[in-house]
Amino acid sequence: MIALGVVVAAGMSAPAFASAAPVDDIAGALGGLANSLLSDSGLPNSSSELGLGDIIPKVPSPGNATSRCTSVVQVGDSTSVNADKASALPSPSDTASAQYRRVGATSVKVDALSGRAVVGGPGTDAEKAVAGLLSSGSKGCWVIAMGINDAGAISSGSTVSADARIDRIMSALKGQPVLWPTVTTSNPKNQAFGPAAMATFNTALRAALARYPNLAVYDWAGSAPANEFASDGIHYTAAGTADRNRRFADALARAYPQGVAGYLPASRWITG
Repeated sequence: MIALGVVVAAGMSAPAFASAAPVDDIAGALGGLANSLLSDSGLPNSSSELGLGDIIPKVPSPGNATSRCTSVVQVGDSTSVNADKASALPSPSDTASAQYRRVGATSVKVDALSGRAVVGGPGTDAEKAVAGLLSSGSKGCWVIAMGINDAGAISSGSTVSADARIDRIMSALKGQPVLWPTVTTSNPKNQAFGPAAMATFNTALRAALARYPNLAVYDWAGSAPANEFASDGIHYTAAGTADRNRRFADALARAYPQGVAGYLPASRWITG
């Protein structure tokens, strides 16, 4: 209905409240345009049959979108360790599982480990975690909440580049929908995890969009409120984790909305 507003505004030659005449003209213009739209649309052309809601499309409220992702797997580092723990969050409805279910998921798995990077680090790195999940039958939409420790490793001299780290995950997930949030910190004590390190990884992540058509990137770095970080500037408060869970779920719904089939995202770069 943007076009409707443009047509009406263009037809105004006097202020809207100058007299009754312009109002009549507007009503006539609206009626004429509505009849024209109806004749092309096949909708009933009668005021008794047609309501305003039949002409103006319903726009979902922010945060009310649903996703075609019925199965969601989130792979993460220590920033995701508490993402699915109700006892660590303000409310059980704040968990990652609850938030992904809010946008349409029926199956949710969060695989997170402190210190995890895509390659290296303690325990099972993300590359091996993804391989293990795939071999056990996990499939669907993947949220790769990784990059903090990778950015730190690269800034500390790792010879495995950000591009190579991203490629190791994405090459394993060909043909499956992927949402990968950008990474961020807030004045961390350890400057190996500072803004320059995060920017390097995020630049590589955005460049990866050109290589992987099944990849969508959510700019969490551009959205994360500074007051949601814990005192170390890397991890999140309980409220911060809850907000992050909500935003990740909303971003997934925007990248892979209900009604759009296949593994290609409807939006590649998501903000907000």
